[in-house]
Amino acid sequence: MGAAVFSRIVDAVDLETVLLCESEAEAKRLAMELLKELGFKQGDIVALEFTGMSARVRLRGNVYKPGDHYGWLEQ
Repeated sequence: MGAAVFSRIVDAVDLETVLLCESEAEAKRLAMELLKELGFKQGDIVALEFTGMSARVRLRGNVYKPGDHYGWLEQ
């Protein structure tokens, strides 16, 4: 994503994916690793459903937290 798009995000980006994994703990580790690889400094697991060989994961990558310098105010 370009910097111009990120400057228009008001708070966060939500992602949903399915990860191959052997346990719920591995799914959590991989999910947080994914957020870091995508460049998010902070993020959370919103929901996780482990199915035995994979996990459906919903993540929230925070672009802005309360009190941050908001890029969208400068538009």
